[in-house]
Amino acid sequence: MTIKDFFQDTGPIGLGLWLGRHCSLSSGRRLAAVVARVISAFQSTKMMKAIKVNQWVASDGKLTRAALKARSRAVTRNIVTALFEYFYYYQHVEEAKQRIILSPELKAMLEDSQHGRLQILLGPHLGNFDLFGMMLVKFGLKTVVLSYPKPNKTYLAQNQLREKVGMRIMPISLSAFREAKKLMMQEGYSLVTGVDRPIEGKDDQKYKPAFFGRPANLSTYYVRLARETGAAVRVACGVTREDGTFYYDCTPPIVFENYDNLTDDIVLNAEKVMREAEKFILPYLEQWAMFYPIWPEALTEIQNLL
Repeated sequence: MTIKDFFQDTGPIGLGLWLGRHCSLSSGRRLAAVVARVISAFQSTKMMKAIKVNQWVASDGKLTRAALKARSRAVTRNIVTALFEYFYYYQHVEEAKQRIILSPELKAMLEDSQHGRLQILLGPHLGNFDLFGMMLVKFGLKTVVLSYPKPNKTYLAQNQLREKVGMRIMPISLSAFREAKKLMMQEGYSLVTGVDRPIEGKDDQKYKPAFFGRPANLSTYYVRLARETGAAVRVACGVTREDGTFYYDCTPPIVFENYDNLTDDIVLNAEKVMREAEKFILPYLEQWAMFYPIWPEALTEIQNLL
């Protein structure tokens, strides 16, 4: 098996679980820092370029070459550290609960769900988003997750971990939309999905909501799903604070406007969602773990900064 085969198979998940079981938090974080330094040393890889272009756009094009390099290293370290902590807390759930602080609005969301209010939770890839999703289940939220549509073996193994803690995982497809809607309407599940991962190979996508001021190939299906189910739409995420605690927060329900034109209805309401996501991301840009290029056209604009 080659290194590439290892990372495309179930190897990383097994290794992560082993490390989470046998390493302390402090030793695991030190190891994560070393791994992150190795990864970020190769600044010309697709992943590092994607991190840079996303950070550059989100920072309003104001990062210098040196600042962009430093930011990409910080993002990479946070990504790898969050991954280790996820595997650690996956096996030490009660310890995780001691570090989590729930905002009043997130508590209200959980209470709404317990009283049968349908919810659509849209999460930016911020902080330790895998741990965030897992802990929502531990706090009593019945969740169905629409995930990456074409998972490789690593994604499949990761989805199996999510299912073991009680999530219903469905790779995005038309049939998954129908099944998720059924689970929401008939069994009271809350839909949880990422809001900031670009749709690959969809440059001709009809609906392109603005995100950080630029049109982006992002999913918008939640607008129609909210219309059809009457579910409350919230942006939700968890971040790591300077004191080491995890702060879990969400918006109040986002009220969609009614537009006669279908394109306006979808795009303008999706942009309301994206503006709320921006508010969560901006104070924690170094924790924004998006390593797929949301604006690939901007790569040409920062060639001299790469």
